[in-house]
Amino acid sequence: MWRCDPVILRLEFHGDDFMRRTLVAFAISIIICARVSSATAGEKINIPKVVTKSDAEKILGVPVKDAKGRNQNGTDGYYDSEWSYHAINGDKALIFDVLYAGREAPPHLTQTMFSVLPADGGKSMRVDGLGDKAIFCPNETGMAMLHVLKGDILITIGIHGLPANAALNPEKSLATKILANL
Repeated sequence: MWRCDPVILRLEFHGDDFMRRTLVAFAISIIICARVSSATAGEKINIPKVVTKSDAEKILGVPVKDAKGRNQNGTDGYYDSEWSYHAINGDKALIFDVLYAGREAPPHLTQTMFSVLPADGGKSMRVDGLGDKAIFCPNETGMAMLHVLKGDILITIGIHGLPANAALNPEKSLATKILANL
């Protein structure tokens, strides 16, 4: 039978052990909340930290300039990481755009954008095994683009200056690397 003895309650709820257990429980709660918060907020990708200049040089087969681009938080609740590596000589380039639709963005923004690709109305080929959906879009200008939709994130990778059949596998490899860092 349970009894409520004020002396026992005072010892249990006000003793050194109670205070120590309370502080430990509080500290653990703060750690858990911080991890949950950072996991749900998530670090946004910074392309040059994921795909290096060395990676770009291996794919394009030529020396490249340092990455140029930006990471931007949009006023409509989106985040955009848009970067490119261009050959020092010639017209070869490796181009990236990773768009996160935020809470403030219009509903299904990235899904809608993906549904109208390729933008020029050209041909596209479905690519299995990447994200939720992926398509490869080669075109006559020498730019082969891979678009990958993963949840509310749209990844676009373009290679200019390589034949389309030579661009697909490197783009798939880069998409896999980017997806692993989301």
